[in-house]
Amino acid sequence: MDKNDLERAIKEVKAGDIDQFGVIIDAMQKPLFVYCYHMLGHRQEAEDAVQEVFFKAYEQIDTYRSVVSFSAWLYKIAYHHCLNQLKRAKLGRIVTFLKTGLPTVSHHEGERRIDQEYLSNPLHQALLKLSASERNLVILRVVEDKNYDELSILFNKKPAALRKQFERALKKCKSHMLTVEGGDDHDTISAVQ
Repeated sequence: MDKNDLERAIKEVKAGDIDQFGVIIDAMQKPLFVYCYHMLGHRQEAEDAVQEVFFKAYEQIDTYRSVVSFSAWLYKIAYHHCLNQLKRAKLGRIVTFLKTGLPTVSHHEGERRIDQEYLSNPLHQALLKLSASERNLVILRVVEDKNYDELSILFNKKPAALRKQFERALKKCKSHMLTVEGGDDHDTISAVQ
């Protein structure tokens, strides 16, 4: 779906055509899932997050202005939602630990294997070493291919400042990957660039 079709669907949703929101979901569900999965690190949490983000987007669609792309607006909602999820998860682990002294994990075996396989990937491990805002920037810049002008609107920072922040985040990723891999595998590192 191109930008014009998406903008037309948004106008129709704002005018009351609820069915057009399904068109928006179809166009944005997969990239939004990939983003949330990179931010949260678990398949089920990412699926839940995508549903919540679409729900929030539908509730707030009247606040959307075409000054930024709809996808950028949606990613901003997703970022804040994922950030809140990460904070809640951290708080939940602390509370569980204080109550029982032991961390609890509640995943089905299949999901756990998929998550462990994915999370053991050196690139993902390096991303997890970044702060949530650095990870957000790297994912939006590399995976979602957002340009610095669009990112500057999302982050409310100048493009040059974001470029420097991105370079520092990449340097952290490369450093971690070199440490984990012993400095021998340059192919995985070049995938980050």
